[in-house]
Amino acid sequence: MEKIQLKIKKQMDKLVKQLVAYKKSDDKSGVFLKNRLVEIIFVKLSVLLALAIYGWYQDYKEQQHVKEYFVGIYHEVNPAIAVGKSKKAQTDSLIIMTKKCLNILNSKNKDSIIYLKENLGPLVTVRTQSFDFPMVKEFLGKNYTHKAKSKETIKLLRKLQQQLSHINQTHQYNTNQHQLVVQPFINRSINYSEVAFPNRKKLLVQGGPETKYENIFDNLELWNLLSYKLEGYQKQVIAQKKFTLLLQDLDKTLKKQLEIEETEVST
Repeated sequence: MEKIQLKIKKQMDKLVKQLVAYKKSDDKSGVFLKNRLVEIIFVKLSVLLALAIYGWYQDYKEQQHVKEYFVGIYHEVNPAIAVGKSKKAQTDSLIIMTKKCLNILNSKNKDSIIYLKENLGPLVTVRTQSFDFPMVKEFLGKNYTHKAKSKETIKLLRKLQQQLSHINQTHQYNTNQHQLVVQPFINRSINYSEVAFPNRKKLLVQGGPETKYENIFDNLELWNLLSYKLEGYQKQVIAQKKFTLLLQDLDKTLKKQLEIEETEVST
């Protein structure tokens, strides 16, 4: 573009010099002046055309760059929908188990100890709930939003970034709470190998000191820890449901914008 501008500037300078020379000359026929004016108009039109072509080309390059980002974002978002649904299903099962534990403690029925052992898994474990979308983060971080023509897509991406931040912060809070509060209680009062989830038990040596479950039925700390966990899981499900619905909306919008056919998605 700089070369075009330089060439046009030289041509204009040449025409100005010719007009100055003509004014000083004795030729009053007007032919020369008309020719020069035609040349000036032609140069101006050439400038406008060159700028229009350059602007169109720059816009085309930017839109292609934005499209590349959107394709990358689509391939992050589409599989995350199934992951989000899976995580919600996991959390639903944790809620059921935690409620069972609280109901057993509330009943004070010592004959239900075996069921208490089977359902304490949610207390001793933290299920990862964090998500990561590098392409979304990069796209918004580099401020390409003003170049994208679809305002709906940008709106959904910004909403995704907000919900993502909330979910990851909540997961970090739950992890810190587990490490600082729950684990010390487990170490004092519960044999972890007895209550771990089946897939974790395979990694452990069974045995060791037995948990005195009769003594923890009236343990206020256990009751409160289970209540904290239940509260956290309930909030988690709400966030996961909203997050998955947002991913589905974004998935549809990107498909429409990128004109991705269902056959392409399946392959």
